[in-house]
Amino acid sequence: MKKVQVAIVGVGAIAESTHLHYLKGMDTVEVIGLVDTDLQRVEAVAEKHGIPNWFESIEALLENIAVEAVFICTPNATHIGIAKKAAEKGIHVFIEKPIGIDIDEVTEYSNLAKANNVLTMVGMTHRFRRDATILKSYLERGSLGNVYYAKAKLFRRRGTPKGWFTNKELAGGGALMDIGVHVLDLAWWLLGQPEVQSVSATSVSMLGNYQTKYTSAWESKNNKLNAQHVFDVDDFTAGWIRFRNGTVLNLEIAWAINGEEDDSISLEFYGNEGGAKLSPVTIFKEDNGIFTKIEPEFENNDVYQDEINHFIECVIRNEKPLIDADQGLEILKMLQALYTSSNQQKEIILD
Repeated sequence: MKKVQVAIVGVGAIAESTHLHYLKGMDTVEVIGLVDTDLQRVEAVAEKHGIPNWFESIEALLENIAVEAVFICTPNATHIGIAKKAAEKGIHVFIEKPIGIDIDEVTEYSNLAKANNVLTMVGMTHRFRRDATILKSYLERGSLGNVYYAKAKLFRRRGTPKGWFTNKELAGGGALMDIGVHVLDLAWWLLGQPEVQSVSATSVSMLGNYQTKYTSAWESKNNKLNAQHVFDVDDFTAGWIRFRNGTVLNLEIAWAINGEEDDSISLEFYGNEGGAKLSPVTIFKEDNGIFTKIEPEFENNDVYQDEINHFIECVIRNEKPLIDADQGLEILKMLQALYTSSNQQKEIILD
């Protein structure tokens, strides 16, 4: 069977330990190229994993080898520029979250990809969690009735990453853009992707470059990207999103906070016929007039493997991915509206 030939653009820690790791283990895929601006690192990773080609730029890759799909794992601000070059060649695109940082730029890319029949998938890993899939089935069946209120939260106590993540020019934002994108996307997807009416938010940097002892932080492999250690992004954001169907979502995100931290994304949904939460996935309902609590039993899955498998299967079958460019764009619009609301200190009405 012919294998899908792919390349990875940006070989940081996550790209090597996740994307490259899982792609190498698939019978349907052959990784034939790597790209990174750090030539020393990309050569080392290529040699370590037996990848035959490595380049310093996407242009060099496209000029020298033919691939069917690329995985873009670079700083947020560079996503769309790379994706456009791939889409111009008819190459399918997997973009790590968020899809980009500029709404007009992402819109232009989305139109280009559609015109060239290029599939786009945004790396929203949490949609592939088994517990989320189970909860989604309850919501889609209408088990909660009219869901009028939802809460979505992820607090780290001392979890600010180091490197380009704290530089707005490269990242587009801070905690909200980094981990908040996952929380917002998962909540929005579970709610059925309703249309946004308005948002209101506060987004601040309060702990910044803290010097807390005996703590560790995830750090980008490319320490040249933010060599000056710029920190001009948010480390806390709280927002209120009102949807046109009447549902309201309360969103709370923190890289660092003086309080308890969450083990994972915390979600709560309240409907007139039932409620639910994640994690763990729990359903609250009345049964025969008696209040009940349902805790489904299941085996966890490998979300990264399932996410990457899904994209490759979409490429093979030419099928629309679970998280396409349009959905990535809608999430970006909400993220940017939250930042705008905070900056202008007022509610933002979306068209």
